[in-house]
Amino acid sequence: MAIIRKLSKTQYVKGLQCPKALWYYINRKDLKPDIDIVTQARFDTGKEIGFLAQKYFSGGKEVTEDYWEIGKAAQTTEEFVKEGYKVIYEAVAINQMDGSYSRIDIFHNNAETNDWDLIEVKSSTKVKDYHLEDISFQYHVFSNAGYKIGKCLLMFINNEYLRQGDIDPKGLFKFEDVTEDVIANQNKIEPILAQLSYVLEQKEEPEEDIGSRCYSPYECDYIHHCWKQVPDYSIYNVYTKKRADEIYSEIISYNVLDIPTDLFPTSIKSIDIDCFQNDK
Repeated sequence: MAIIRKLSKTQYVKGLQCPKALWYYINRKDLKPDIDIVTQARFDTGKEIGFLAQKYFSGGKEVTEDYWEIGKAAQTTEEFVKEGYKVIYEAVAINQMDGSYSRIDIFHNNAETNDWDLIEVKSSTKVKDYHLEDISFQYHVFSNAGYKIGKCLLMFINNEYLRQGDIDPKGLFKFEDVTEDVIANQNKIEPILAQLSYVLEQKEEPEEDIGSRCYSPYECDYIHHCWKQVPDYSIYNVYTKKRADEIYSEIISYNVLDIPTDLFPTSIKSIDIDCFQNDK
């Protein structure tokens, strides 16, 4: 019987983008780069947005255990539910079937149905495909932890909001109900977990191609390692990431020197390539 690893939402999403990145995350912690200023700024922005989202749902109770205290945080969440709190911030659950675990930004009880709504907060101004992967995994965890889930909502920034004085959370945020999409995604989560678990059981890193996937939906933490053989100025500096994938499949090279003239872009970048090749 295949062993299913107890994966978090972060690990699941990382594995969706690239199984090798997940393998490195678990097995090669020495490769993880230090957090740079840009990344830290993104984290800080996310925390501020999360704080404002909590003000939107005021009167809640926050689960404050550290990220590694999963069991304790899940127990605290259960206690808050039993104590009658209708809004729980940073609620944590553990899937009773496969041990996967997750944290949800806002866990909101619907007084009319007594269901619990999963509300995931995003700092973007629109819903993106990978947001659905996030909350679909969270539904997988919380529903199999014994909670009756009602709606799955993505909470994101209203780009039409005009600030006047202090920030008004009620005006800052918009919601999109993605419940139907989340439920439709459920049948694919267990197979993906099984596949990722298999990858993590291997002693050697998996073979995965580099390319545009390394930047979507996030820039991978391991580009500095996986892209060592790619020149500093490569086809990925000349073309869009997707187009560069296509160019690589034709010339089997990342080197700008190897681009034939019939594949030169029609933009000003063609001048860059011509100059670069002539200089060499």
